[in-house]
Amino acid sequence: MALTYLGLLAAFGAGVLSFLSPCVLPLVPGYLSYLADTSLQEAQSKPTTHWRVSAHALCFVLGFALIFVLLGAAASLLGSALRSCQQILARIAGLLLVLFGIALTGLVPVPFLSRDHRIQVKPGTPTWWRSGLIGMAFGAGWSACTGPLLGSILVLTAVHTTLVQGIILLLAYALGLGVPFLLVGLLVDRAGPIIRRMNRYTGLLSIIGGAILILMGMLIFSGRLDQLANAVLPLYSSR
Repeated sequence: MALTYLGLLAAFGAGVLSFLSPCVLPLVPGYLSYLADTSLQEAQSKPTTHWRVSAHALCFVLGFALIFVLLGAAASLLGSALRSCQQILARIAGLLLVLFGIALTGLVPVPFLSRDHRIQVKPGTPTWWRSGLIGMAFGAGWSACTGPLLGSILVLTAVHTTLVQGIILLLAYALGLGVPFLLVGLLVDRAGPIIRRMNRYTGLLSIIGGAILILMGMLIFSGRLDQLANAVLPLYSSR
């Protein structure tokens, strides 16, 4: 299945959903404060501090984007190496997506997917390269909220894309996660109330995202996802 605008949009949407997850959204102000070694009150009142927070946020986003792109390349290469086992690989991918979807909803505990695994970066003087390093550690980690979404994108990358397509797909996911983070950094003086309102819906969004992953997993396992794509894409392109 060739990479389409629909696939890129889905990857970008998965990144946005990762940002809105209960494991990320409530922690964004704390991340920004930690990266720039300043309080949010100071960032809101001093323009120079405000821009420092934004610069550190950019380095953080570039750090995890680099890790995601490397993961996408690795997944594509692995999928290419196992191309002779495509049918078996697709069935395994379908089962993994169902499992990731169940874990994302949080309705049924999946212990080994619900644990957080993060690479720790020791505290130190805030510098641009250190913020990038923290971003790389964030990208290389696993959390109960973002891990299943990232894992699902990687699974789909391994099954359906070439090397270049895999890199582009993971870059779209990184943009979906990174652009809202950068917007919060740029609008740090007014983002607090918005984040507090959105926190009410993070659990519901995770359940919806998990249900979509479960449905996609079932379609991939049954071999009907490609049939559905072939039926929908001609209609989409004719508009």
